[in-house]
This record gives sequence, structure tokens and C-alpha cells, in this order.
Amino acid sequence: MIGWMLLGNAVACTTFCMDTPQGPIFGANLDFFVTGEGLVFINQRGIAKSGFQKSTTGERIEWVSTYGSVSFNLAGREFAWGGMNEAGLVIGCMELLAGKFPEPDERPALSMGTWEQYVLDTCATIDEVIALDKIVRIQDSAAPAHFLISDAEGNCVSIEFFEGKLLYRRGDDLPVKVMTNSTYDESLATFKKGGPRWWERDRGQTRRRFSTAAKRNLAYPTSGETNAIKYAFYTLARDVAAGHTKWNIVYNIPERKVWFRSVQSPDVKHVSLMDFDLSADAPLLMLDINAPIEGNVKEAFGPFDFNTNLNAFRNLCNRYGIEISGEDALKIMQHFETFSKAEGP
Repeated sequence: MIGWMLLGNAVACTTFCMDTPQGPIFGANLDFFVTGEGLVFINQRGIAKSGFQKSTTGERIEWVSTYGSVSFNLAGREFAWGGMNEAGLVIGCMELLAGKFPEPDERPALSMGTWEQYVLDTCATIDEVIALDKIVRIQDSAAPAHFLISDAEGNCVSIEFFEGKLLYRRGDDLPVKVMTNSTYDESLATFKKGGPRWWERDRGQTRRRFSTAAKRNLAYPTSGETNAIKYAFYTLARDVAAGHTKWNIVYNIPERKVWFRSVQSPDVKHVSLMDFDLSADAPLLMLDINAPIEGNVKEAFGPFDFNTNLNAFRNLCNRYGIEISGEDALKIMQHFETFSKAEGP
């Protein structure tokens, strides 16, 4: 089986959770050096799923999705890069070259993207996300990543892996709800001193993006008529955008709505999880993130198409130089085809 390079990951990204009087607003940029192709999925609750990577004792993980979700996927079905579930939990992913995922052990494994979908499927709170470390580990040959995750109450947690061990920060240990591509400690230290100095090396301007997003978060007016969605989009598209930024995504957590745009389709689109049937009897739906549409795009979602999904997977692998045979690619996609409505009440 192939390594899982970049199936959930990105080269450089910015995420933040902004506290507003109406509730938390979560923003995320995808900064990617290859073309910004991808699919948006509406995933159902009540679907029986399984992993295909084993623990050292030969165990695979199996679960039933508790929550429906919307996910943004670079490599097709189940390889989430980010998303929000109906409980209001949002996850964002960023490359972290200083990190290191766990070595194989008695826990079953999931690739990075499927781990993110597992989080969306099964968790409503950051406490539940933290507890997953005892159940499952990430096994991925990609450059390591770290994650910023928020729940419906605006509680945030940063998840990082150093020398195979999970390190999380929440509450007072996470004074700034922002992450980019440096370690949280390094980024926070830079922000506290006023941002990176001109003579300091700042690869990918990651600490500058952290400091800028943090300042924007803290400057958000707590009174008045400021439009939180427009404010968050301004941060993403103007203040922390890179020359290779491909997607801007803003999650309105209280309303379970998501607003997004891409470089190839710059008009802003929005969709609400409340508008979809998320039951296991409903079809899996998908949308090309670069479709030339705007506004409420609920009606633009169509039924899952196996060949479109397979092509998305192959295209990402080809564009990023990931060697995979046609047989292996087909085997992975066919594994997801075994997912179906869970039995029982």
C-alpha cells in the first residue's frame, strides 16, 4: 500500500477561531503550490466505516459516523483537509515540519485525511477529540501536520505531535486561537514580542501570518454592526494570503453555515448544513470547489460519482509526484465503497 503523502495535508495554511458576540467564527486558508482542485462533500451520520491501516497487533478501527458534516477534500472522499460537523465542531489542518507522528503501536491507524474525517464523524467537543489519542493514531508519510479545532462553544484546542507524542493546548494554554506552520510555542513567542523582526528568518512568513491573524482576532469589535463573515474573509484574503493561496473558507459555527471561494472560482459561495438531509438514507453529495457558481450553492451539489472522485485522487498524486499504481488507487477508492448504513436501531 502506498504512503499517505499529502492526502489531508497542505504546504502552508492559516487558521483562526474568532470570538464574536454571536458565537465563534472559524477561518482557514489553503496555501498550496499545485493547482487548487478539490471536492466539497456532504457526509451522512449513521454510516458504518473502517480503516485499512492496522495496529501492531493486526487490528483495524471501525466506527459509525455520529454526525453529518461538510468537508473540503484535496484527494477525494474520506480524505478531509478541513470541515465542520452538525454539532458545530470545526477542524483545520496545517503542515508542521517540526512535528513527528507516532510510530506504529497497538492502536489502529488512520491516514491524516481519514483521521480528520473520523474526528468530524465522531466528536462534538474538544474533550472528545483529545480522548481519541487513546483509541487511534495517525500514520502518514506526509510532512507532519498540526491542527486547530473548535467546538460550538468556541472552545479551541491545538493538536501537535512531537517525537510521536501528542501535545495539546486549550483554555489558558491557548491564549491566541490561531495556527499557521510554525510550532504554537514559537508563533506565540513571536506574536508577544510584536511580530517577527526584519532580520529574522521566517520561512513561508508563517510567524508573520500568525501575528497578523492574532491581531485581527483581538481587534474584532465586540459591539456594533460589524459583519463577522466579511471581517474573517478580509483577514484571509487580504491580510494573511500568500501568493499561492488557493481557498478561503469561513465557518459560521452558530448557524452551521460555511462560506468559501477559490482562486479559480473567486465568487463567494455559501451552504448550510441545516439545508441537507444528513441521515444515512440520504445520498452522499459532492461539489467541485472550483465550479463557476456563487451564492447559495445547495442545489449545485450532486450525487457522489466514483470516477470523478477517483480522478481527484489520481490528479493530486500525479501533480505532487506521489507514485501510486492504478491498482492501488482503485483499491483505496473501492474500500470506501464498502461504507454503508449501519445496522441496528
